[in-house]
Amino acid sequence: MRIKSFLLFLRTINCISLLVILSFLSSSAISQITAPNASLRSLTKYTATPNDSLYVFCDNVGSGVGELKAVPNNGGAGWTFTWTKWDSGTGTFSVPIPSVDTSTESILTNLPDGLYKVEATNGVNSFNDQAWVLNRLASSHQPNFSLSRRDCEGIFFNSSFGAIQLKYQDITTKDEILLPATYVFELTREGLSVQRTPLIDYDGSVKSFFDGEAFEGERDYLMTVTDECGNKYVSPMISSETYVVKAEFAVDPMAGEAPLEVAFNNKSVNADDFEWFIYQDFDRIKTGLTSVEDSLLVDGIITDKSPVPFTYLHPGNYFVKLIASSDKGPEACIDEFYLKAEGTPIVVDTSLVQVPNVFTPNGDGRNDIFRVKSQSLKSFSGTIINRWGRVVFSWKNPDEGWNGKIHGKWATPGTYFYVITATGREEQKKKYTKKGSFMLIRK
Repeated sequence: MRIKSFLLFLRTINCISLLVILSFLSSSAISQITAPNASLRSLTKYTATPNDSLYVFCDNVGSGVGELKAVPNNGGAGWTFTWTKWDSGTGTFSVPIPSVDTSTESILTNLPDGLYKVEATNGVNSFNDQAWVLNRLASSHQPNFSLSRRDCEGIFFNSSFGAIQLKYQDITTKDEILLPATYVFELTREGLSVQRTPLIDYDGSVKSFFDGEAFEGERDYLMTVTDECGNKYVSPMISSETYVVKAEFAVDPMAGEAPLEVAFNNKSVNADDFEWFIYQDFDRIKTGLTSVEDSLLVDGIITDKSPVPFTYLHPGNYFVKLIASSDKGPEACIDEFYLKAEGTPIVVDTSLVQVPNVFTPNGDGRNDIFRVKSQSLKSFSGTIINRWGRVVFSWKNPDEGWNGKIHGKWATPGTYFYVITATGREEQKKKYTKKGSFMLIRK
């Protein structure tokens, strides 16, 4: 008897559970209000009651464009729908709303702001659901836009916009709840974006913007504000010059063999005065110098806009600094460009240059002489050795070379080795030695 009683108890529990599930399915859980054309979907933030769906529509017409749609989730036909709107004064859904219905769905169109409720039945099942409609209207305002100040850092602007903050009510407390709105502020100069700032939950307060680029003359600035619907609002134009100075230059060539002539191209912006520091190779600068001039290659600091081309006589890595300044503003603005900081010093190699790696003495007039290409040498000595270490040719004039013969007979094709020593004109007490191999090919 106890076992039968227990089984009867379980059967009763299962029946009750099934009834609960059926009851749940016949409630609003089997249906919902949708808004396919909404621009934003969210949930309310009520304090005590369950939250409702909230739909925002971009309304450029200004007469209400909200649309709601109710469709039973379990399908089927034979449904009737009743729509009402919430009356905040009475706190009830007492305002009837006409809809366009079929036996399977119901649609509301051109809705103004408000909370809407649908109740539907097909004689067997029923449901109800409710949702907010908020229309975001296009604003007729321009952004407030003003120049705040100018200094050596750049130009500072202030801007604000009359934000449209959508709101709805807590249906229990009837308190207003503001919906966060995002606006994108973009500062442009001559149509180019300078600063783009998205502002989430913007409240209409003044924001700061900045342009730190250097340029000469006046430029036209605009502030464009874009709302969540893509509507753009453009400020009146502001024209302004800047005090910012940018020091910059280029050198040509960046590398080569001594003596190397290098040209300087001043590319500074918004500057009037210049100071050039052409430094020695850092390995040659003595420690404990008492003045900047002691580390320079030239006699003092050059103040021309661009110095005349400078000839580097000694091998090494050389750095150049330019200080550019302007007194257009209330204070002098200064900027510095240092070639070393860019990681690309001027590299000057020794006078000894290219040695060929292939030699074809076949009488065709091309590459018949093994000759070293060189420049600015004080002295030169070249030796060619065969694979057994025997000297087969030597010469002192870099303009001459080996014709591929040994004692008047053609040398055997194969690998040969060279040793070249030289003294450059740039540093006459220092000798340079270059060793390597080359192929003698006779076709």
